[in-house]
Amino acid sequence: MFATKEPRIAYPPVQLRPFRQRSFIPSQDDSLWKITAGVVRSLTWTDAGTPISLGLWTVGDVVGVALSRVNPYELECLTDVQVQAIPRSHWRSITDQLIDHAQESQQLLAILRQERIRDRILAFLRWLSYKFGRESANGRVIELKLSHRAIAEILGTSRVTVTRTLGQLEEEGLMQRTRDHWTLSPDVLIP
Repeated sequence: MFATKEPRIAYPPVQLRPFRQRSFIPSQDDSLWKITAGVVRSLTWTDAGTPISLGLWTVGDVVGVALSRVNPYELECLTDVQVQAIPRSHWRSITDQLIDHAQESQQLLAILRQERIRDRILAFLRWLSYKFGRESANGRVIELKLSHRAIAEILGTSRVTVTRTLGQLEEEGLMQRTRDHWTLSPDVLIP
């Protein structure tokens, strides 16, 4: 028998690009961005200029205009971010990340289709806790800082409604808020 070598895949040199919080990552039709640090929001706008969040992405996620048919399509840095360009010729090497992207987009769509705002907010908090949180003795801690306005934009409601609902959840003991994080009680984690 002849020994065969596994084909070598030539990956592009790792060139990490930093972006500051509140800046936008440039769109490239022939490349995707793999996030190596930070949190990114993909978004578009209505004709009236209202932002529509398309997803929240973090370390290990792949984002880019090539994954969307929405126009305009922007990538906003919610924190300081570092990304690596993945050229089209290397997309086969990130199949798992592309599948994750599609699955998470569908999870957010299902959350947005919750009829009652309270249910929508609870489902979104659960999703946040698993995507951006960590386990603690009191439940799950979310250390990602999102303003009530950002949550409202993501969930298609008003900032006032988000503020009121989060206050009610806190009064009911389902969550605790501090300046740096939110903690969801174990009761919230059960859908």
